[in-house]
Amino acid sequence: MRLSNIGLQFRIMAYVFVGLTILVSLFGYVALQAVDDSSEEILQERLILARTVASAVDRTVITTSTLVTGVAESMGRAELEDPGDAENSVATLALALTDVNAGTPPELVVLIDGDGDAIVRSGESRESGALLAFAAVLQPGNPPSVVGGGAGGPLIAVASELAGDTGGARIAAVILPSPQLLEVSSAATGDVGSYRTELIDANGIVLETSDGDRPLTPTRHLAVIGDALKLNDIGVGEHTPPHADGGETERHVVAFAPLQAMPWGIVVEQPEDVALAVPNDLRRRILWIAGLGFLSALGLAWLTSRQVVRPLTRLTERAHRIASGDLGGTIPPEGQDEIRRLSESFEVMRDRLQVSQLELEEWSGELEDRVAERTAELGRRSSERDLLLQKVMTAQEEERKRIARDLHDQIGQSLTALTMSLGSAEAELETSDPDTSKRIGELRLSAGDTIEEVRRMMGDLRPSVLDDMGLSAAIGWYLENQLERTGVKSSLDVSELKAELPNLIEITAFRVVQEALNNIVKHAHAGQTTVRLSGDDRQISGEITDDGDGFDMTTVEPSADGGWAVGLLGMNERVTLLGGSLDIDTAPGEGTSVRFVIPLAQEVVSG
Repeated sequence: MRLSNIGLQFRIMAYVFVGLTILVSLFGYVALQAVDDSSEEILQERLILARTVASAVDRTVITTSTLVTGVAESMGRAELEDPGDAENSVATLALALTDVNAGTPPELVVLIDGDGDAIVRSGESRESGALLAFAAVLQPGNPPSVVGGGAGGPLIAVASELAGDTGGARIAAVILPSPQLLEVSSAATGDVGSYRTELIDANGIVLETSDGDRPLTPTRHLAVIGDALKLNDIGVGEHTPPHADGGETERHVVAFAPLQAMPWGIVVEQPEDVALAVPNDLRRRILWIAGLGFLSALGLAWLTSRQVVRPLTRLTERAHRIASGDLGGTIPPEGQDEIRRLSESFEVMRDRLQVSQLELEEWSGELEDRVAERTAELGRRSSERDLLLQKVMTAQEEERKRIARDLHDQIGQSLTALTMSLGSAEAELETSDPDTSKRIGELRLSAGDTIEEVRRMMGDLRPSVLDDMGLSAAIGWYLENQLERTGVKSSLDVSELKAELPNLIEITAFRVVQEALNNIVKHAHAGQTTVRLSGDDRQISGEITDDGDGFDMTTVEPSADGGWAVGLLGMNERVTLLGGSLDIDTAPGEGTSVRFVIPLAQEVVSG
């Protein structure tokens, strides 16, 4: 279906729909892209939080190592040999480490002599014996070492050799990072209580959490941070972590940052509906607003287009009525602005058309009267012409009849008497004057030929058989005496012809057949011709066919010397004068068929 066949309102709505779809799509794309950018910024913020917590743990470890090294450099043999000074140094270091570790005292601070025996120690852990044995084998100056987990948690140990000639004495400290170090600052975005922080080792084992748990099990977020953990790099993402019982929990935002001082890392997790609450809410709002705006705009466009289209529809209907000729009734003003001006212009046009129509009707009536008068006049003249033609034809036939009668009564009888006299003279002189008798015989034969020619002329002018025996006999006589003597075979079929016909119709039918047969003799070079006549109470019809040369009807033109084309025109004029019709069917090399029909009800003028 073509667009031009669709209603105007539907097309307007289609255009508005396409425009709104493009506009809302562009708006939605830009808005959702901004929301996605906001979500990405939030993910980056969570990554910054993870790096911040990792930095705090790194600072604790590095500060612990710095404090231990500083105390070791400040002690010498004198402090080593004085138990009071040694205890003060250890106690001071323990207090400093407590401050560094968010108020959590160190698990162990110990002064060890060159033989590995503890001189002074601080801290009473349940595993203090094992820690003391581990601290005794620490190599001073090495990076901080992991003591182990277990019930004690992720312990970190550092050692530093005392300054001076102390025989290899060293001071060592073992700390357990405080869970408070893993807590997210209150300055973080969102609800601080929704964050959970994990301290994991290089294998992804959770060593400590911000809520104080020490599960010592693989983190649930390896699917997101696994690659970053292997590469010791940062990473952030979203996923649905598995539940402890094998099911699924809500989606989480997870960020990972590795420690610089230890082969561990920090994992910060937060429920997605909390972390991305603002972008998700904004996305939902955008979709709702876009959808409602789209539908509202469509509704407004529908109402607006309806206000425009309805008046136009009524004007269109009125225009169709005007186009069909109904100019009655005024066109009321429709709509506002351009539509109203259009309806007013339509009303002006309708009024002017109505005035013009009335004028045209007046002129048409006057013209019809004039045409009727002229037609009546032409009819009268045509009737007079037909009457004159009929009178001419009647007079012509009467004149033919008179001439034929005169030829018969005068010239024919005189020639007959002459022939008889010549015959008598020929017989009388046959013995006495044979030569003269012979010449008289020749004259008698010539007179006989003249009589036959006169008789033929009488037949052409008006065969007496037509008046005496009717149309069928006259045509049969003409075929026998005028056509067959030229060698053209003929046949006549009058089995369906009405016996009695009006005189003028008989004469007209005979003249048409006569002219057609004369044309066959003169021009057709035919070997066979057939004449069929039929008639009833309504009409007489005839057909004359031959197998001659035929001709091209498009080239038939009357000639000045009265050629055969004039004969065709005469045939047609005779038939038409009586209200009939003449049809000629011919083609070069295909013979000719002349058909005519003359109604019997046509009023004719008889002589």
